[in-house]
Formats: sequence, structure tokens, C-alpha cells
Amino acid sequence: MHIDIEWRDGKYPSFNVHIASKEGKDAFLTIRGCKIIESEKGSFVSFPAKKMDDGKYFNHVWSSKQFNDHVLELAMRSMPDATTKVSDDIPF
Repeated sequence: MHIDIEWRDGKYPSFNVHIASKEGKDAFLTIRGCKIIESEKGSFVSFPAKKMDDGKYFNHVWSSKQFNDHVLELAMRSMPDATTKVSDDIPF
């Protein structure tokens, strides 16, 4: 199995997880809108969820701890560097 992380820009950066049978193949599953959450117990991947009227969250995706840890590692390694400078040499 091959897992690819695609970061999305925005006010609240998030990423999509693409899962394929092997590298170079089209993804057979994409999980959109994942985020890295920092908590007292450490960082974890927050998969898409909806906040219910009672304030609790209804998770749309459940994963094993091993899968969550692997996605977290891939996401942390591929996270865009906030200090990356865009070239000042703009051709217009």
C-alpha cells in the first residue's frame, strides 16, 4: 500500500490522504480535510468530523493507531515550511 499526503493552503491548513495499492497507481481512496492536532498527549491526525448539537464530534473516518501514527509521520515530513520564501523576482 502507498500513502501520499497532499497539503492544502488556507486559513486552516489541512491535507488530503491518498491511498493506492502501490506507488505510481491511482488512489483507490482519498480522505479529505485531515489536520494535525496538538494535544496534551501529543500530536495526532484529526480525520474529518462533524460537530453535533451536543458539542461532541461525529467522526467520518476511524483508523487504527498504527495507521494514524504512519499518516502523522508522513504529514509531518511533508508539511510545507512556513519560512519558505517566495522569490521576489516576479516577471510582471
